Amino acid sequence: MEFRKIEDKGGEVLVSKYYDGVHFAPNLPGKVEDHLKAVKNLKHKEGDVYFDTFPKCGTHWGYDILFMLQNGKAVYNTGMLPALDIATVDKIDALESPRVLVSHFYPQHMPQAMVDKQCKVVYIFRNPKDTAVSMQSFMKRIKVDNMKPYTGTWDNFFDLYMTTDLHYNSWFEHVKSWLNFKKKHPEVPVMFLSFEDMKQDLRGCVQKLAEFLGTNQDPVFLDDVASKCEFNAMSKAKSSDGEETSMSKDGSNPFFRKGEVGDWKNRFTVAQNEKFDKLLLEKMADIDLEIKYTL
Repeated sequence: MEFRKIEDKGGEVLVSKYYDGVHFAPNLPGKVEDHLKAVKNLKHKEGDVYFDTFPKCGTHWGYDILFMLQNGKAVYNTGMLPALDIATVDKIDALESPRVLVSHFYPQHMPQAMVDKQCKVVYIFRNPKDTAVSMQSFMKRIKVDNMKPYTGTWDNFFDLYMTTDLHYNSWFEHVKSWLNFKKKHPEVPVMFLSFEDMKQDLRGCVQKLAEFLGTNQDPVFLDDVASKCEFNAMSKAKSSDGEETSMSKDGSNPFFRKGEVGDWKNRFTVAQNEKFDKLLLEKMADIDLEIKYTL
């Protein structure tokens, strides 16, 4: 069976589509195997840039920054992201260049053209504690095809996050896969950028992205992009996006919450934090990135 149920200790259920060892989002179009084959064979367009994240690590935030830089206009993208994992390949094919091809996919499920054409890749990561808090909040608000809102408690979700593969499996597995991809394919330019650095110095991160992409680096334009993409400004602007707000049970935009660094302290108990820190000692051994839990 393609659909899988992920059940917490209280009996509350998350639904995924499972294939090739990965729990995909349940709104991935059609059969996973068929969709992945179509994505793998996606036709390349000049200027394609790939952007990947683990869920709730700044996907929508990062996409708008890249969208503005690639298009040379400080104007927000409207409507749902044309993501590789939820949009049909026909829709992706129809996008005009330069495209920002966004997803939560693992490297092995990305278009072959990414490697063959040595496309630029941006990977944004976020500390796994804040990711857990944001993910539970998102799961409680989201209402899309094959996916009703999660109503489990924080304690039960925390146990799932600690011990079970959720959508796109685990934060640790996902980050490692992209670090390994970068080592295996030095010919492919990959930039890692942290959510926390974006919160601390967005203007500096916008500059780095523009330099990496080779796009317009006029200081006035970059100032405008950074101003438009400050988290609070973007969240306010996106609060009335009808296509995105239609995906929540309460009419809010489920893709934007607090966007804070260190909010995990308001949710993790002392015991949970100690338990998670032990997991970090085990799982972070092969992750050569600076992870910031506070600013």
